[in-house]
Amino acid sequence: MTPLHETRGPAETSSRAPGNTLRLLALVGFSALACALWFFRASHAGARFSFLFWNLFLAWVPWFVSMALQRARWSFWPLATVWLAFFPNAPYLLTDLVHLKPRDGAPLMFDVLLFAAFALAGCALGWDSLFAVHRELHRRWGATRSSLAVALCVLLTGAGVFLGRFERLNSWELFTGPLDVLETAFTSLRQPHAMVFSFAFAGLVGIGYVFTRPGSVGFETR
Repeated sequence: MTPLHETRGPAETSSRAPGNTLRLLALVGFSALACALWFFRASHAGARFSFLFWNLFLAWVPWFVSMALQRARWSFWPLATVWLAFFPNAPYLLTDLVHLKPRDGAPLMFDVLLFAAFALAGCALGWDSLFAVHRELHRRWGATRSSLAVALCVLLTGAGVFLGRFERLNSWELFTGPLDVLETAFTSLRQPHAMVFSFAFAGLVGIGYVFTRPGSVGFETR
């Protein structure tokens, strides 16, 4: 096994390329299916739920940032900060299920499939980007510290999704008005329902990541 501190060679990279390509195709396929379902519904029942496209776009942002992190040197920590700020947008798509209810023009079960497709696309993007970040932290910090950092990121994600859904905060407000975000978070996250939701959602994200993460502790698959 190649030590974690050594640079991966060309042979290793090329041998893992097919697996990476397959995972990327799956992520694109998830998003394409979700969008196709939306357009099918729109053609038969009128355009609704256009916000799903924006939320899906935001779910792709942390994925692209996590890919850039793999090639970053001096910019690693600024990019990691951006990734952490936008990462909750990926699993946030799960909370769009709150919009489900019977509506004229489309069967409820079709809308269930539509929202589930967007939600699963967001989760898949989130877990894949978390894997990429975990791998880079593992390479820099080792197994224990990287795992603790990922656990902290997952906990913050639960809080971030709560603030996004219930307080309507956006990721970029962490950069445009960080003090306002901290004040809102300090006030709202002390409420029992906020803590329950945040920890439960973090548990969902964390357990899903453990289940879907490819490879072993040594991150040998990529």
